[in-house]
Amino acid sequence: MRHHGSHVIITLLFFCTAFSFVSCKKEAAGSLEREKLFTLSYGRFEDEIDLFQLGSAFSVPDTQIYMRDGMFYIANPGAQKILQLTSFGDLLSVYYNPETNPVPSFADQVAPVNGVVSPATRKAIPYPFNHPNYLAVDMDKRLLVADQLPESRYEFDADQQLILKNVILRFTSDGRYIDYLGQEGLGGTPFPPVTGLYTNVRNEIIVITKTMTEIQVFWYDAEGNLMYKIPVRYKNLPTPFEAADTIHISLERVIPDPVRQVLYIKLDYFPEIIDSETGANAGISYDRSCIYPLDVKAGRYGEKIDIPAYDEGNANSENIYTRPFDFLGITANGNIFLYTPNEEGYALEIMDIRSRNVQRRTLSIPREEQAYNAFMLSSDGILSALLATPSNASVVWWRTDSLIGEIRR
Repeated sequence: MRHHGSHVIITLLFFCTAFSFVSCKKEAAGSLEREKLFTLSYGRFEDEIDLFQLGSAFSVPDTQIYMRDGMFYIANPGAQKILQLTSFGDLLSVYYNPETNPVPSFADQVAPVNGVVSPATRKAIPYPFNHPNYLAVDMDKRLLVADQLPESRYEFDADQQLILKNVILRFTSDGRYIDYLGQEGLGGTPFPPVTGLYTNVRNEIIVITKTMTEIQVFWYDAEGNLMYKIPVRYKNLPTPFEAADTIHISLERVIPDPVRQVLYIKLDYFPEIIDSETGANAGISYDRSCIYPLDVKAGRYGEKIDIPAYDEGNANSENIYTRPFDFLGITANGNIFLYTPNEEGYALEIMDIRSRNVQRRTLSIPREEQAYNAFMLSSDGILSALLATPSNASVVWWRTDSLIGEIRR
């Protein structure tokens, strides 16, 4: 053991193969060159963000970033607004709660084009957000936002013993509000706490939620009709260990494939340590991580993908500490991105799920830029991030798409 349209509920069929370590071709970790795109100041004006949520009831920042086709969307729950910017930092749209934000300076502007008055390039879109955080933008540039309902509209799930208060808002590409999705689809029951929001090449919408006993995944078509509801129950997670082994399993993250109707479920395994002399339980120790692809339509797990661990410490020393990587995302051509903090910023691993080849890189992020970090991996393999210092925040990207080749699948 190492110490270093219809509402369909799928019954999961677990297919667990015997454990075998994957022989991966690994490259030495080199530092990836990053490009700083633009900087945002802290504040409440239209081109600023309130990252540390001054005057907010939420004490922990959860600002999120999303990038599609070089366009950036930043959800700022602290200010109850969303910014849309170009890769040069030019503000195109601001979706804002007028009760908590000043009216943008360009809210009523129109711009003459060849003598004809037309709407201004920048748009100010008022909407009564409560806590917008997770974002997705589909192939038609429609904006999806995970938000919270007003407290008067909360519902209570007696079976799960939790408050239901999240919904998914939908806006057209030009900023018009369309509708919202709940569990059953359009206008449905609020969700359990939302932990992820995704869309794919067919504009299907995938909402990841969390309860006390399971991860619940809601999968909708492009019109918002519920196609699948997938429960991933903590007590029934697959394992490569023997049934007699006592294993603690941590479900780290669930991420959908950008192309196929497949979920990737990352699990970390912590066997119990038994004292050889007394036979007493001496705690647990990290052993390994696996990702299991789940075919949504069939309700079956495919062959597990063994994930390399991160070894921290001097290679010439006996004191090597092993810990799991976090699951960042998967690209349209089947490359899994994993990352974990290290002394230089973050260690990055990219695994091709077909060949199992692994590329290792370092994302250099100075300590002063680590007040808050939010990462986003696009389906074509570009890694973007919002990096915060105590005085401002920067949007950067690493052209990791150059490492994974052409998008074909």
